[in-house]
Amino acid sequence: MIVRSSFLLPKIMFEVNPTDFVGINRVYDHWKHNDYGYIYRKVFIIDDFYKNPDEVRDYALSCERTTDESICGGLIGSRVVEDRQDMIDILRPVFSKLCQNSEWKNLEYDDAEFQEKWDKMKFMVNHTTHDDIMKKFTKTVYTYTHHKDNIGSKWAALVYLNKDDECEGGTQFYKFFEDHPYGHNYDMKKDIMFTSKMKYNRMVLYESRQTHGAELSRTMFKENPRLAQVFFM
Repeated sequence: MIVRSSFLLPKIMFEVNPTDFVGINRVYDHWKHNDYGYIYRKVFIIDDFYKNPDEVRDYALSCERTTDESICGGLIGSRVVEDRQDMIDILRPVFSKLCQNSEWKNLEYDDAEFQEKWDKMKFMVNHTTHDDIMKKFTKTVYTYTHHKDNIGSKWAALVYLNKDDECEGGTQFYKFFEDHPYGHNYDMKKDIMFTSKMKYNRMVLYESRQTHGAELSRTMFKENPRLAQVFFM
């Protein structure tokens, strides 16, 4: 009898599962540039995004991080920034298809613009610890992180890289009066329209102009950092 040795195909770090099933959430937002005074934006959610999320997570944890403000902006914590052409080659067509979905009523897909963004895309992972949270929110009552990502991009996305037993909070999406004199201690809780709960290997894709922020509190991430891979396109 001939015994054939078994073999395993090599794992491809950024390979994804089929993205045909998309959870689509309709999110209300204030909008002063039309006659209605409001607009509905979309948030796409795909679970089990990567085929090999452990490989992506382990790689992210092995990389050096930066706190350079020109790279991190107003991020709470630090960011991994690495060149990964294999990520670009695999994920570019995935996101191109998703961004051409007809559900995006407010955004027009421009392929030349999209390709230019992906030519320059980096492997980026936000890394936020409990100490980072405490350092940021020393003079405020609340721990809201609301902001927009729309400078230079139409879409933004993230993938949660915390294991399920490490997950806390998620990402909150808000209605937002652009001319409202929000103060440091304004309670944004009543303006939350949708929360994407943190779940390992969940991908969230949204309009960059949608006001959003990581759901944080002073009790979170005492044992493990919050890990979120991010994209701007």
